[in-house]
Amino acid sequence: MIILEHIYHARQAEYIIALLGLFGFIAFWRLLNGSGAGPEPVMKGAVSFSDRLLAGFHAPRDVMFHPGHAWARVGSSDTVTVGMDDFAAKLLGSADSISLPKLGSKVKQGSLGWGFKTDSRVIHMLSPVEGEVIEVNEAVVGSPGSAFEDPYGSGWLFKVKSANLTSNTKNMIPGEMVGEWFETIRRNLSGSGSPPLGAPMYADGGEPIGGIARVVDPQRWDELAREFFLTK
Repeated sequence: MIILEHIYHARQAEYIIALLGLFGFIAFWRLLNGSGAGPEPVMKGAVSFSDRLLAGFHAPRDVMFHPGHAWARVGSSDTVTVGMDDFAAKLLGSADSISLPKLGSKVKQGSLGWGFKTDSRVIHMLSPVEGEVIEVNEAVVGSPGSAFEDPYGSGWLFKVKSANLTSNTKNMIPGEMVGEWFETIRRNLSGSGSPPLGAPMYADGGEPIGGIARVVDPQRWDELAREFFLTK
């Protein structure tokens, strides 16, 4: 047990170091490219959920990704749809219930946005943008499974009216670096660690299985989830 605990904590330290390195490169990339304004807020040309696969995870081109594994899709008049990304869906696999913010409430970027309850444990995720909640997906509340089956489509969580969207995009993963970001995540979950975790994490088709956190650490999967969602 002591050895396994050392492996677990070492894996978390490696992820944090890699994430910090990636963020440092993001800052350098923005400085090198001038304005540092971040990704273009208005993304034209809606694409399907299966538009592209990065490191085994679905990553549509019409959304912006937050480091806490939430996404934001810009609509008209600064209305933004919010949800969890495919990695978050695969990491947890399922939930018994989902708690969403109330209509009219305010959410802040990088602050707690919503929560999942599963196996009597509560896991929170961060909101990718700030603004006033103008709509919540009641279908997801009634049937949490849809948030995991179609996280970029019918599994969206809520919509906000944002007056500070341009500023919020500065804290998103630049579009050119989304692939590297997902690859860093994959390496830290199934790469060269000991014991190797790649085989049980991926199905025959090459896509990650649902409930990765339970495969990696059955006893402390909730701690692993909080680590990746930046809520620990």
